[in-house]
Amino acid sequence: MDWKELFGSDDEEEEEEQVIPGLKLMREALDHKEQMTMTHGIIQDEYFSNNVNQGMCFGKLPSYISPLSNWAIQNQMFENDILRREPLFDQAILNLYKKGEGICSHIDLLRFEDGILIVSLLSSCVMTMKEIETGNTIDILLNPGDILSLSGDARYKWEHGIKEQLFDVIEDQMIERKTRISVTLRKLKPGAIQGETMVTNRY
Repeated sequence: MDWKELFGSDDEEEEEEQVIPGLKLMREALDHKEQMTMTHGIIQDEYFSNNVNQGMCFGKLPSYISPLSNWAIQNQMFENDILRREPLFDQAILNLYKKGEGICSHIDLLRFEDGILIVSLLSSCVMTMKEIETGNTIDILLNPGDILSLSGDARYKWEHGIKEQLFDVIEDQMIERKTRISVTLRKLKPGAIQGETMVTNRY
């Protein structure tokens, strides 16, 4: 198995972006040290203590998450109208997925503005994008350290989800799921309520 088969090629990234307007995927955006810094920060802050699978932060984000705003600006992950807002993000949702767990197909809650950033940590998985109007689906391999942005059509006209299964198969690869953490950054609309009502509501 060569490097492109495992992590995907630049051509594959460009194809995904062209098929789904507003989707951008940056592979290996975080190196191993950066991934571990974020993971250790999440664990030390005990977001997943007492068998909880989700944590949230509002307002000023932790020091191991906040640099992602500048990273998104530097890498032009969104259109300029989104990148110019201040702050770029004021909410983070942290999800812990045990081996085989997933999340139902959804769009993020409309209390959040356009422009969502998703960071994948610890394990690979396949995220399925589903066009609401047609039901067409596109599978995207997310590896540890990859960062995905959703805006415009990708934010509002395509759902995203992860199937509950122990293995993913994509492009003739079989990938074993392990424990995974995702960090999703968003911005609340003015006047939106901060709190989520259910721990199991991952979006």
